[in-house]
Amino acid sequence: MVGWSARRLFPGDDATSAAHRAHDWASTPLGPVESWPVELRAAIRTVMPSRVPMLLWWGPRLVQIFNHAYTPVLGGKYPRAIGQPGAECWAEVWDELEPLARQAMDEGVSTYSENQLLFLHRHGYHEETYWTFSYSPVLAEDGAVAGIFVATTDVTARVLGERRLETLRQLGTLSIAEADTAADACRAAVKVLAGSAADLPRVAAYLRTGEEGPVLVASTGSGADTPAAVVDRVSATGRAEMLGRDETLVLPLAAGARGTHGALVVGLSPFRRFDQLYASFVDLVTAGVATAVDDTVAYEAERARATALAELDAAKTRFFQNISHEFRTPLTLLLAPLSTLLEDYAEVLPADQREAVSAAHRAALRLRRLVDTLLDVARAEADHLHLRLEPTDVAALTADCAAMFRATAEAFGLELVVDVAGGTVWLDQEMWARIVLNLLSNAVKFTPEGTVAVTVRITGDSCVLTVADTGVGIPEAEQGRVFQRFHQVDGVTGRSREGAGIGLSLVADLAAALGGTVSVRSTPGRGSTFTVTVPKSGAEAAARRMTVDDLGASFLGETRQWAPPAAAEPVAGSARRRVLLVEDNADMRDYLTRLLSAQRWQVDGVGDAEAALEHARAVRPDLVLSDVMLPGRDGLALLGELRSDPVLARVPVVLLTARAGTESAIEGLRNGADDYVVKPFHPAELIARARVHLELSSFREALLAEGEREASTLREALASRSTTSQAVGILMALHRCDADTAFRRITAMSQRRNVKARDIAAELVARFVAGLPGR
Repeated sequence: MVGWSARRLFPGDDATSAAHRAHDWASTPLGPVESWPVELRAAIRTVMPSRVPMLLWWGPRLVQIFNHAYTPVLGGKYPRAIGQPGAECWAEVWDELEPLARQAMDEGVSTYSENQLLFLHRHGYHEETYWTFSYSPVLAEDGAVAGIFVATTDVTARVLGERRLETLRQLGTLSIAEADTAADACRAAVKVLAGSAADLPRVAAYLRTGEEGPVLVASTGSGADTPAAVVDRVSATGRAEMLGRDETLVLPLAAGARGTHGALVVGLSPFRRFDQLYASFVDLVTAGVATAVDDTVAYEAERARATALAELDAAKTRFFQNISHEFRTPLTLLLAPLSTLLEDYAEVLPADQREAVSAAHRAALRLRRLVDTLLDVARAEADHLHLRLEPTDVAALTADCAAMFRATAEAFGLELVVDVAGGTVWLDQEMWARIVLNLLSNAVKFTPEGTVAVTVRITGDSCVLTVADTGVGIPEAEQGRVFQRFHQVDGVTGRSREGAGIGLSLVADLAAALGGTVSVRSTPGRGSTFTVTVPKSGAEAAARRMTVDDLGASFLGETRQWAPPAAAEPVAGSARRRVLLVEDNADMRDYLTRLLSAQRWQVDGVGDAEAALEHARAVRPDLVLSDVMLPGRDGLALLGELRSDPVLARVPVVLLTARAGTESAIEGLRNGADDYVVKPFHPAELIARARVHLELSSFREALLAEGEREASTLREALASRSTTSQAVGILMALHRCDADTAFRRITAMSQRRNVKARDIAAELVARFVAGLPGR
């Protein structure tokens, strides 16, 4: 025994070894160190140097000896645990540990426990802990069990981490789509948190409702017992508050820059210290609930927006349907008399009246086509495009549609190639005809020169229509949008700027109604190819052939209006006044030419801004009358070019537009237009406005011709123009006369009093401002 002292058995320089050396072992059931058996000494020499937390229980009382790695396990039980019997040291959990210890001591059987929950009292409170440990019997020389090796691993952090992570995972997988309101989202979140009672024994969610304070919407445990004043304060300030001694935490449900949605009350576990890891978990839970509420509020707003849009879309569809039906009655009353005039009285009508009636008939046909297209759009949006399938000779029907465009194509210098083949296909013939006519009309409109080719083939179970052209093409970025309703490609110049952007979208709707698809391939500057594929269905039967004359007439009436103007030649009449007319619609151009020529003005008609600039620079006009919507550069761009040209800057410009409204007029006048006339206009009004600007321009030019055209003279002329315009307007209002009569009154007063006309105009304006009647 000599030589086996405490220093020799516990040689380490750590605090635990020192405490073991200093312990009074003689007062324990083990007796003095020198009397310890060889098996105990051997076991101690195994335990003490180990870096794994190890405990040695020895003898019937399971007296404790442990290494330095094990000391943290003891917490506040150290150093009293040295030499203490196991039942005394671990009294609070001995009911769980004793059966395992007895199994090792009495039966000599090793045990292994994994993730064992033990509520230890080692830091002043009962603490929830988890352990993985083993009990291994230590045998004496005679084979009896003399003690137990205890190898221990604290797995509390891992078990708690996994448990809390699972709670956060479930919270993150809440289905926001199933939550109709923010309160539903809170209830779903609290239901998830109810399964995490070990970490959050109490939970309550409070939400703001309008201007009122937060109200309780969901709770579990005793979370609803929180004072309302605290909840109100946290919701208002956005700062968390702790109640009691680490018992309850009230946290704000943040809503970003909008403040808070309310507050979340969480009860804290009495078996865990509220450390940094616990606080992070609570913060993540709160953020998860706030996100669920935030997403639900956003989803609810989006759902309300979608409902509003659906209602708006339904209202728009009803409007299209109603207005289309309402238009058809007056259109019928227009078309019937016009058709009668052209069919029965064309021979007796003078040539100019016959042309006017023909233009009106073509315009009414175009309007009917627009109305029919709008009605089809409304039906498509309401899913009311009902098929009327019948056996159809698809090649013959397509050829008939194409034949209607042959004369038009030739007039525009285009080659129309028709290559159709196939047999009988079950189709809605009117839908198919509308598809073909729309695509052909589109191809002719956007093909300045070259070829338009129409092909039909039946391949397998499909019927394929192809309309290809060598026109302006479509940019790649726009090709995916050309079939969208009301979309028009910017920067693509056709024979006209007219169009509502619904032709190709209707083609897509009609193709879909036939069970097919439409696609486009295009290269800017080289042309486009539209392909419509519909299923070939139904049994063979005798084909019926539809007459497309009436349907095609409305398309052809529109193409007539794309005709380019003849070279700008003066129309019969006096050269006293020269008007440059810029209008791409042939019928409108012809009508305005007749209207203006009747005033004995010389009218030069062109169809686009480029031709207008070229002509204006060659022959300076007295007035430019231009449509705003032109192919290529529009009327506003033309106005800008005229105003930037020193020779043409003073030429009066009157803009014509179909865009009604104050904003459109302001836009035109802001860009330098002298006047702005909205279609449809009264002919007398247009003539009166044009005459005023012609006379004012002539008067201004005469004034400029009197002097040396210095800057002062120019300013005086411009001021005179403004004053004279005001005087003419005053007389028109006072005497209810037209502009010509008002201007003649000013001239007569000038001659009678031998005073310059501009002085007379200034006097009239001054008297009117002073409240005196003009005479």
